[in-house]
Amino acid sequence: MKRSPLLFLLVTAFLFSVGMSLVFPVLPFIVAQYVPDARQQTTVIGWLAALFALLSFFSSPVLGAVSDAYGRRPVLILTLLGTALGNLVFGIGGSLAVLFLGRFLEGVTSGGMGALMAYVADSTNDENRGAVFGQIGATVGAGMIVGPALGGLLAHFGYSAPMFVAAGIAVLNALWGYFFLPESLKPENRQHEFTAAHLNPLTHLRSALIKPQVRQLVFTAMLFMLPFTLMQIVLPIMTRDTLHWGAAEISTLFMVSGLCDIVGQGVVLPRLLARFGERRVALGGIVMGVMGVVGLLALAGLVAWPHAALFYAAVIVFALGEGLFTSSINALISLSIPEDEQGRVQGGVQSLFELTQIAGPLAGSGMYAHFGSAPTFGLGAGLAAVAYGLLSAVPARKA
Repeated sequence: MKRSPLLFLLVTAFLFSVGMSLVFPVLPFIVAQYVPDARQQTTVIGWLAALFALLSFFSSPVLGAVSDAYGRRPVLILTLLGTALGNLVFGIGGSLAVLFLGRFLEGVTSGGMGALMAYVADSTNDENRGAVFGQIGATVGAGMIVGPALGGLLAHFGYSAPMFVAAGIAVLNALWGYFFLPESLKPENRQHEFTAAHLNPLTHLRSALIKPQVRQLVFTAMLFMLPFTLMQIVLPIMTRDTLHWGAAEISTLFMVSGLCDIVGQGVVLPRLLARFGERRVALGGIVMGVMGVVGLLALAGLVAWPHAALFYAAVIVFALGEGLFTSSINALISLSIPEDEQGRVQGGVQSLFELTQIAGPLAGSGMYAHFGSAPTFGLGAGLAAVAYGLLSAVPARKA
């Protein structure tokens, strides 16, 4: 890829990650302002995460199809502006209804990752696509370091301060894209017949699943992503309840996870891909993820002896595995899609991934509120193990 577009995509992925992870350390404390009961707080946090994912589920394939017809650039800019508006409203707050409104506004324009993945596919060849996905994954990991750290720091100025900063960052990135980002989709590769049927998200979901190899890879990825979404919601609540951590301490946990993404996807992944290929690297990532979830499960059973070091050890192993797996599986999926359908199918794929962001927070928050941490992370470990079995069963020629 040319340096300027790649730099914009890396910065955009970084800012998406920062904007999303800024709220993690402060979200339990924001919700606590409006919901006094601890069990209900867990449920509300789950629903806030699920609402965003549900709207992304419908918007991702539609915006992916729009990018096939009108280009990747306008969709990316629209997504950034929607992110800014949603964070602004969420930061203003004042009631639980306003918090949900902020998530709604951000969710309806949150389909930019499909267009971003399609931009990468437009601008890379088969040989270096996996490495570029790895660079983007490492950049997301950097955002996961900066975001929670910045969120914990800004919390000293009020729990809404991280939201306002995230909105400002998104606006600046949208301005950069408007003035400097070139369009990646050539006119001859665009879908020239765009009708009302293209606004039906179910149409694009069928397109994403019509190819057997894509369908197998997507379902495998969804099973492995569920434990990760469980962790994002449950870990901040669990550390607050068990270790009595505040926003600053919780932010450190996400910083460690982001650092693992940088090391795993930015340094280790390119070398592993060159030697073993995407499929074997993805299998290894699942194994590490299972080890991390099992570690968390073991820790959850030792509530009488909570230790921060055990939390960190489990998160490190799982985060390394998740990073290796995600970039490899994205490369495999992209290589299975025709060039003129990248936006539509990638949008459908990202939309299906959003289902995990719906099911994970709802299931995780509900299970933690009613059954505690051990069953919650036990479920995550089981799902990751099933994903390993499914991917190992896919013939090498299909992956």
